[in-house]
Amino acid sequence: MSLSALPGLVLRLRPLGESDLMLDVFTASMGRITALAKGGKRSKQRFFGVLLDAHLLEMNLEPTKSPDLWRLASARVLSSHVGLRQDYRRLLAAGPVLELLLRATPVQAPQDGVLELALATLSRMEQGNSPVELASGLAIFLVRLLDLLGYGLNLEACLHCGRPLEQMKSMRLTLGGGLVCPSCPAGHREHQAPPGLIKFLSVARSLDARSLSRLGLPAGQSPQALLFLADFWREVVGHDLPSLGLALRSLKAPPPFTSAGRAAR
Repeated sequence: MSLSALPGLVLRLRPLGESDLMLDVFTASMGRITALAKGGKRSKQRFFGVLLDAHLLEMNLEPTKSPDLWRLASARVLSSHVGLRQDYRRLLAAGPVLELLLRATPVQAPQDGVLELALATLSRMEQGNSPVELASGLAIFLVRLLDLLGYGLNLEACLHCGRPLEQMKSMRLTLGGGLVCPSCPAGHREHQAPPGLIKFLSVARSLDARSLSRLGLPAGQSPQALLFLADFWREVVGHDLPSLGLALRSLKAPPPFTSAGRAAR
């Protein structure tokens, strides 16, 4: 069955032979799919200026003999997100959006709200003129994607003893998946968590999507937020995420650490 006028966000392009391209694309109705663009590297009619990372396309797809591969018959650009390419910091901050949809989502399995979140994040980053604004957009994406994919953090009570957040004077965030109170023993690679950061993460998870563009990280707390979320996402996917390391460096936060204790490069 052919598919017509299917919107999809280009996550990655891979050359195949001398003239073809393989595309990894994320769609709302089918989740992550792979499509073959015959002549995609050389075509000056069907695909010229169309096939680029972070482009939102309207695609016409045809089935192939493989159930996991489609043929891209034609496509047009719905949104080029050109603002990302006008500032290298914007482009680097947007990298984890594409990489996580590529690495953390299953093949051909719809994921409600994920494409909407990714497009809202890229649109915000197109306008981002400061590291704090870009860091805020990235942190919101990282914490909301955890919820959408079923890896949500527990930010209401201590993971160990169940003490409510309201009764904690200080707290830590653990890679176990949420908060730990000061009375419980230290665990696996914990991060200090100022109250303002916990409030930001909680609001970022629950705020109406249309209002997210006005939410920003508390002053000076970008590094703590991004370092924890980057480390936690490493645990979720089970391997390094190079785009996150690049984004953190460009936004002036140190890169996350690998399991061997060395800074990711």
